[in-house]
Amino acid sequence: MSGIRREWRDSGSAGHMQLVAKSGTYSRMQTAYRAFLNHSTGCEGCGRGERRCATADELWKAYRAART
Repeated sequence: MSGIRREWRDSGSAGHMQLVAKSGTYSRMQTAYRAFLNHSTGCEGCGRGERRCATADELWKAYRAART
């Protein structure tokens, strides 16, 4: 996960740590995740919950790879 860092976000009375992608990484991550979502929401082979088809598994692996 070298393409991601954590930054403190102050939200008034409290704050939180937020994951922030380094330059160029965010676009790759977003594109890969969108491809995964577009496939899995319309695929008959992708069940609800933990089950995914082989294509969805490959798209998820591409998303995970884009995070580094």
